[in-house]
Amino acid sequence: MLSRRDYLFNFVVDTLDYSFFSLGMSFGSTVTLLPLLAQRLGASNLEIGLIPAIAYLGWSFPAIWGARVSGKLEKKLPFILRFTLFERLPFLGMALLAFYLVPHNPSLSLYILFILLGINSFAMGFLGPIWTEMIGKVIHHSRWGLYFACGNGLGALMGMWGSTLAERFISTYPFPRNFGHCFLLASVSMVVSYFFLALTREEKEEVTSSSGEKFLSSFFQVIREDANFLSFLLARIFLALGVVGGAFYTVYALQKFIIPDALVARYNAVLLVSQALSNFIWGPLGDKKGHKLVVLLGATSIVLSNLLALFSPDFRWFFLAFTLLGFNYSAISVGGTAIVLDFAPREKRGLYVGWSSFLSNFPAFFSPILGGKIADRFGYHWVFWLALSLNLVGLLWILWGVREPRAFTNFEEG
Repeated sequence: MLSRRDYLFNFVVDTLDYSFFSLGMSFGSTVTLLPLLAQRLGASNLEIGLIPAIAYLGWSFPAIWGARVSGKLEKKLPFILRFTLFERLPFLGMALLAFYLVPHNPSLSLYILFILLGINSFAMGFLGPIWTEMIGKVIHHSRWGLYFACGNGLGALMGMWGSTLAERFISTYPFPRNFGHCFLLASVSMVVSYFFLALTREEKEEVTSSSGEKFLSSFFQVIREDANFLSFLLARIFLALGVVGGAFYTVYALQKFIIPDALVARYNAVLLVSQALSNFIWGPLGDKKGHKLVVLLGATSIVLSNLLALFSPDFRWFFLAFTLLGFNYSAISVGGTAIVLDFAPREKRGLYVGWSSFLSNFPAFFSPILGGKIADRFGYHWVFWLALSLNLVGLLWILWGVREPRAFTNFEEG
């Protein structure tokens, strides 16, 4: 049984792990920097849409497998420490790609970039349920929201400094060395994150190994018995499809307003600042009032962001659009993760987390590809209208169709 001191120690080291991991991911942002790199490599709108599509595909399907594996592990940490290398090493590969291959073969570099992004995303998807279950064990349940808020928030604050460096690299160094330096910093951040992760104190627990058939049947049993969780999953599907808009903010602003590349790094900084500040609001708010409210406010933010993208008269309005997009990202990271732990009985956390991750992310695999096709054929405004419609349905569904799960859970259980 973990002591109070163990819980406090884990809160500190795992927050630092989460923070440096988030910092590393900010240097390989699928919203700003990677789309810009892909465009400079000659990618079409469809290929640019593949960037978030690959990420969401990787975060979805492997989560089901990861949830099954998680139930067979007495301790999660040793397994995570081995397989997390597949999350972290691709950034070093991207740096080497930028320094040595891009100048000679941009087309091949683009496809290798997709492969490296796929390795990173699939590893994240596979380890997501295992890591989340571990966090549910090693962080006290009364501090789940605060933990996700601090991890995201500190990561975003450090990402502000990182974005300043990224902007300096992009404007100072010639292409593609500027991106190479960004990915090197991502690699360093991942190493520091790994060090803090390895310090986590975890106790053994009883394994719940099950066959694939039982795993599937138990999921259908859960959604039959837990209509509220099913309603939450359906709402999240619409919100996942609604990410199609944000995937094209950067490219749209570049083409419509003819802004310099360095300004994209400022958009990224604004995105990170808004995530940082809102994280420290969402965590305590969710712990006190319930995480449904956080998810609802996040959905409201992305609806407003889509409206700004549709009607912005110049590039400055996109700073506010990215701000609201950051509010949504942090709300989903904090409230969207913590609420699943609120829904799930302790013995079924892997099941809830795995299927929630799949159903929240897999629909988002299709939306950027569809968005790229729509952008090529009809223009970006139709993409933003589609995103607005989907996010509005998700917002209303959360508002009227989902009850706060904490009202129906005994939180005195460990």
